Amino acid sequence: MTKTILDLLKAMINATLILLALCLFLGWILMSSVQDVTGKVTEAIVQVSPVQDRIQDLRLEIAGLRSDLISLPEQAVSNQLDKLDQSLTSLQQEMSELRQLPNGIVQTAAQTAATQLVGQLSEYASCLPPPS
Repeated sequence: MTKTILDLLKAMINATLILLALCLFLGWILMSSVQDVTGKVTEAIVQVSPVQDRIQDLRLEIAGLRSDLISLPEQAVSNQLDKLDQSLTSLQQEMSELRQLPNGIVQTAAQTAATQLVGQLSEYASCLPPPS
């Protein structure tokens, strides 16, 4: 009777340790996916930085245009307005691309994590010995 109880206790400890190891492994996979997402978000921030610089340049250009409106003839102001319009159009296109960037990052990260998790779980579910 005591041997049976001890064997049962050992089995419970072994099962607990196996579950703990599985949870640690899955946590490790999750952390690697989080690191991938963090890297991609950092890349997105790097892509946003030039846009911020261009916005600052446009603000300076608009301030200069305000002063030119007072002192310059109409043709010079018209050329500056055309140049500003082109800059704003270009900036608008870049901003629309940047709006799509977070969706792509999240989708890629979710697909990668799901694929890795399913692959690992199916590998463990098959219970095949590792290749020699």
